[in-house]
Amino acid sequence: MLGKSVPVFCYHAVCEEDGHSPATFGSHLDMMLEMGFKTITAEHLYEICMGRKPIDDKYVVLTFDDCHISNWINVVPMLEERGMTGVFFAVSDFIGEGKIRNRADVREMLPMRESFKRALSGNDNSQFMNEAELKSLVHDKGMEVYAHTCRHQGCFKDLRFKGDFSEKSHWSTWGVYRKFNPELPTYDYGSAFAYNGFWPQFRKGKVTFKRRSDDERRKFIREDFKRCLDKIKKINGSRRQFFCWPWGDFDSLGMQEAAAAGFCGTFTLERSANMLGTDPMRINRIGVGTSKDAGWIKKRLLMYSHEASAMVCFKFFSKRNDIGKVLYITDTDKLSGGSRQLINSAKAMLQAGLGVVAVLKPDAQLIPVLEEMGAEVFLLDDFKNMLTAAGFLANVIEEQQVDVVHTYHNKAVKIGCIAKGLSLLGGRSFKLFFNRGVIYKPNPLAPLFSLIGNGYICNSAKSREVLLKHFVPPKRAQVVYNSFIGGGRKPKRAAETSIIYVGNGGHAKGADVYIKAVDRLLAQDKCEGVRFIAVGLKDISMFRDAASPATLERIESPGFIPHEDVVKLLGSSHIYVMSSRQESMPNTLLEAFDAGLAAVCTNAGGTGELIRDGVNGYLCDVEDSDGLAKGMKKLIDDAELRSEMGRLNRRIVRAFMSTPAKIKSLLSVYSSLPGDKPQVELPDIDSLIKK
Repeated sequence: MLGKSVPVFCYHAVCEEDGHSPATFGSHLDMMLEMGFKTITAEHLYEICMGRKPIDDKYVVLTFDDCHISNWINVVPMLEERGMTGVFFAVSDFIGEGKIRNRADVREMLPMRESFKRALSGNDNSQFMNEAELKSLVHDKGMEVYAHTCRHQGCFKDLRFKGDFSEKSHWSTWGVYRKFNPELPTYDYGSAFAYNGFWPQFRKGKVTFKRRSDDERRKFIREDFKRCLDKIKKINGSRRQFFCWPWGDFDSLGMQEAAAAGFCGTFTLERSANMLGTDPMRINRIGVGTSKDAGWIKKRLLMYSHEASAMVCFKFFSKRNDIGKVLYITDTDKLSGGSRQLINSAKAMLQAGLGVVAVLKPDAQLIPVLEEMGAEVFLLDDFKNMLTAAGFLANVIEEQQVDVVHTYHNKAVKIGCIAKGLSLLGGRSFKLFFNRGVIYKPNPLAPLFSLIGNGYICNSAKSREVLLKHFVPPKRAQVVYNSFIGGGRKPKRAAETSIIYVGNGGHAKGADVYIKAVDRLLAQDKCEGVRFIAVGLKDISMFRDAASPATLERIESPGFIPHEDVVKLLGSSHIYVMSSRQESMPNTLLEAFDAGLAAVCTNAGGTGELIRDGVNGYLCDVEDSDGLAKGMKKLIDDAELRSEMGRLNRRIVRAFMSTPAKIKSLLSVYSSLPGDKPQVELPDIDSLIKK
């Protein structure tokens, strides 16, 4: 037979300044008494949950989080007047010394937000109850005081950008950075006791973010609980100790530490019945907003004082957007441009403190690279049997507790979509993103794929535009630029001025356009002492229709060479030429930028998103060999200009295509929710040009 339940209400500050007036609070108390409810202690509620005391009357528990000074000035007298009691949860680092205050002693009473900001940034604890007042609560007033952590520590639970640090930022930001700086970014907040969080790392005046590990969070919680509990015990002297979770957030790791610390019970903000058999480590509470009137209190008393209705009107807490592990999957076995970006993305996530898993073919060249970085690799033999492959992927996702799946190349898209359905049937959810590094027409089912998953991650705005033209919803297509892991050393230039093309003989890469441009240039000027290099061409003689034999003899063609040799060649060159007919955002452009090269490029795909014509390179129309020749000539003749352009390009790639930049950008997309604006901003190159 269903019986009674004990409602527990959660209040914070009670003052006009915080929007919760004493008059409104008084009406709440009067409604409780009018309905025949009696306030009981946390101790009493614990005995009920453990079956040692019955619910033999209409009971209610009133809790007050944070111990704002308004609780002492306004709440306590109102409780005493009515013969009621309360349970107060104190933030131990905010407990100062001093005498017991009255209203005249409190010169100003600030809202909770300002009170926290002052306490976290300047150690001004004047807006919170001091030790003398808390001891008086226990020993003179017969009320209870328990722990609410040391500093109510918040964290950036994900990297959903919330604007630069300002006076309007959430107050917990002052506990993350500790010092105000309007140039610092802020992100969505959560409890550092429930979320590992992303924490700022400062180096050379720049900030990056790294996710705390489970062990690091466990150590933090353990130290916080010990220090907080030591102080609270000196105040309450109680045999049993209770705890209140900041923002009501908790998880199994935190619960384990709470029990190990010696807490007999913890108060959450979950909603359900409090009765015989309720786990005292998960006591349910009803948060009371500043706008709630006595009528609202009456309804909640009726709702949560009966077991049946309290259990029907439940609300359970679950962590949201807590990204701890990413899985990358591709069916390619080669170290292609897309594969290198997969590697760079994995490196960025590992550097950010996330776990990385990869599903690859057994003969994939990525395997040793990813394993050496610290990623865990799972081998899938058959990518062609979609259902079997999807089942394999779903099992890896479940076993590894994967939060985000990021696919590269076409077959993995369909496999990921099927795996998402299988995982949902098994009760496991994850985010699913599809990499898009091309600008040709997408699969006709791309709009459907984007809705099954969480959307496409494009490596240029042009790539995104193509998806939108083919009916992919705008919010399902975001932009994350390719990253480049540079060597960090200054390149050693060859004595001769060197012009380099890197690509292949395919029509899209426009090798013939480059060769024609060289032919036009040499027809005007012998360019003595200038080297022309074309990397990635199997046989340069196949371009005899594009240029004279003399021009072909001038072009050095090392053929296909290892990637590290390509990077060395770029480092010894002076001018990079990209003559593509079709591109999104070529990796070699970023590598050339990092090598400090000036660039002469056709305006294909996203190339124009990184090059300002005449500023850090030259842009010309696709197929415009004459334009390429003119750009090369200008840079051959002006060593100072090409050096200036090269230095700017190196700054661009280091500012916007570095691993730290990739961490912020990629995690912002992984953290995004359906209602968020898509990430589409272009790199702010102009800001670097002005410096």
